[in-house]
Amino acid sequence: MGLIEVLNPTAESRTQEVPLARRSGDLRGKTIGFLNNRKANAGLLLEHVERILRARFGDFSVVKGEKNAAMAAPAKVMNRLLLCDAAVVAIGD
Repeated sequence: MGLIEVLNPTAESRTQEVPLARRSGDLRGKTIGFLNNRKANAGLLLEHVERILRARFGDFSVVKGEKNAAMAAPAKVMNRLLLCDAAVVAIGD
């Protein structure tokens, strides 16, 4: 009887661990960006997160942007988000 060789097609991870961004702890008076990738429910998720953040941290300004799910955000959108103190990105489905 012959041997059956079983191959594992998975590769080792090549991602680098990147530390999380520094947190300010207080969003009052800050500008928060929300980037929607236009997938189903991404907008609903962002609205829900905004409500939670306002309930927890008080009032802040909002900058909203959208992008195509399959493409990078346009430069115009990214330039607006660069002015924000923090950003929330939704990739809903």
